[in-house]
Amino acid sequence: MTSDLRKDASYLQCCRSLSAHFHYGRQIWRAVRCGSRSLFLPSVKFPLVFLSMSRQLSTVTPKLFRNYSPEVVFETSSDDSLDARHLHSFLSTVMPEGAIGISASYRANCQLSAIAFSSLSRALVVRFTGGRLPLSSNEGKRKRIIQARNLLQERILCSTDHQKYAFKMDRIAIALYLDVALRVVGAVDMLSVSLHNRRSLQALMNAMGGEFTLHKSNVKALFFSDELGPMSDSDLVEQAWAACQVSNLPHVASRFRTLRRIGTKAISDEHMAVFAKISRDGELLDSLKPLAVKNDVVSGITERMDNLTLTCNRYPTRIRTSTEQFLQIETQKGVRVQGRAIRVQGRQAQIEVWGSLRGDKIRSVTTIGKAGLTSAEAYRESVTLAILKGESGLLSNPFFKAIWLPNDPVCWPQSTHLQLKIPIYREVIEVNTSQERAIEKILSASDKDRIALIQGPPGTGKTTVITAAAISIISCPDAGSRTVWIAAQSNVAVKNIAEKFAKIKFYNFALLVSKDFHFEWHEDLYKELESCLICSDMFSDDVVDASRQLCGSKVILCTLGMLSNDHIAPFVHVNPVDFLIFDEGSQIEVGHYLPVLRRFMHSLSKIVFIGDDKQCEL
Repeated sequence: MTSDLRKDASYLQCCRSLSAHFHYGRQIWRAVRCGSRSLFLPSVKFPLVFLSMSRQLSTVTPKLFRNYSPEVVFETSSDDSLDARHLHSFLSTVMPEGAIGISASYRANCQLSAIAFSSLSRALVVRFTGGRLPLSSNEGKRKRIIQARNLLQERILCSTDHQKYAFKMDRIAIALYLDVALRVVGAVDMLSVSLHNRRSLQALMNAMGGEFTLHKSNVKALFFSDELGPMSDSDLVEQAWAACQVSNLPHVASRFRTLRRIGTKAISDEHMAVFAKISRDGELLDSLKPLAVKNDVVSGITERMDNLTLTCNRYPTRIRTSTEQFLQIETQKGVRVQGRAIRVQGRQAQIEVWGSLRGDKIRSVTTIGKAGLTSAEAYRESVTLAILKGESGLLSNPFFKAIWLPNDPVCWPQSTHLQLKIPIYREVIEVNTSQERAIEKILSASDKDRIALIQGPPGTGKTTVITAAAISIISCPDAGSRTVWIAAQSNVAVKNIAEKFAKIKFYNFALLVSKDFHFEWHEDLYKELESCLICSDMFSDDVVDASRQLCGSKVILCTLGMLSNDHIAPFVHVNPVDFLIFDEGSQIEVGHYLPVLRRFMHSLSKIVFIGDDKQCEL
């Protein structure tokens, strides 16, 4: 389609008529055959190709912006029928060096289902064939799909003639590579301009230019309802159009110009395959989070005034504060109202109720909506985004290469710490032969032991090995500056190691614990460890205060999630993460190590994984 056609409102009206009333199209066809031009619009060129059923056009009117609701024409094609005509019709509406908005939809297994490209007036939706490409039994279809995908990459995804914009460009770039073997260059991740949680409505509205220009309810309905079912083509087009429209807003465009572009073409296949798989695994884990959780609360409570205080019975189903979730409250008489937790302190949750319970007692409380990202999950996403933008040196980090790219040569940096030979400290712990070998491996200064893996079933003394190794390191007179961080997936595993230290009267360590886990829930677990305990509500922003809290301890225990928490930065400043030991390593999904490697890549000198392969997290 030529660019003058998209500006002609009468032509768009005719396209709508054709898609809605095919009998009108038959009349045009008869008129053409009879040589009559009476049905043609006098100022419009009307190629007969648009009368083909395979090129049916649709329209959608986005109502996201307060003062602007244009009509967008779009065409849908599968990747086995896409050809140059589809791309020409779309690209003719894009200005030279102009913006193309992109959005995508995904299947239940997180694989790419469809992608939409949009200019300010027209869009193209491409549906991808699921699973592997057809084999030789359908060679013709296979060739058409390959040609169509190559055409997309050449004319749009890797073309330098246009700028590509999407609100979640990181996920789209990963999906394009993993699912349809396509690359992208010059792509802008629009959410990068927001300082808020990337998955929040606030972050999206900030990236779209601010709440004062938008219909907030429409934005929320369009971008946050995809969890309820498959996304329609019209919704997909609206999202892509919104990205294009926002990129052209003067007060926002300048912010996008400062962003580093995503480019997967510059990343090798080997590297791309590894961290794209890590990213997809994270998506799959996130997709398993329930959309509704029944909260186990004390029953029979009655509402007082506009607020309600509930007492939770079980930690796993506790009520949490969240701007992305709400509570469904049902009374014993069947009255249902909604609300949101505005304050949570231990087991007590103060609820703002949006309605009246009519004085009835509560029967059940259910949290509606998927739980947000943990600090570790959010950090993992940020690492992926940084790699896609070329802003991270993680792919060349020796620990990353040794774990995920074993065929790559690894060059370990020199470490003055590892030049010291540390003997096993035997005064307080007795170890057997196999435990002694494991401890020696942990204390080894050899480069081949920079990453040590200790494996053993329950009862073989893995916790004893961790304890003996840590004490040996800090007891060595020549290793006075060394620090040992010990982490595990669960608070209970970390607590067990702390108790092992206490059992041998060793208290020169710090135990970092989340207040949410400790206060009113598990305080009894830490009665014997109070002198070493530092709860998250006591974390200081000041390095001097953090040093005072550590009391000279060179051994710090915490969960893996805590290692990704920004609030431990003062403790890390005092005790850099040098020697890192992971307990229950087999129960940790491998991608969860990525944030730790990225965050401490400049101070890490050795990593030890200890676990039981029979207890692997599946």
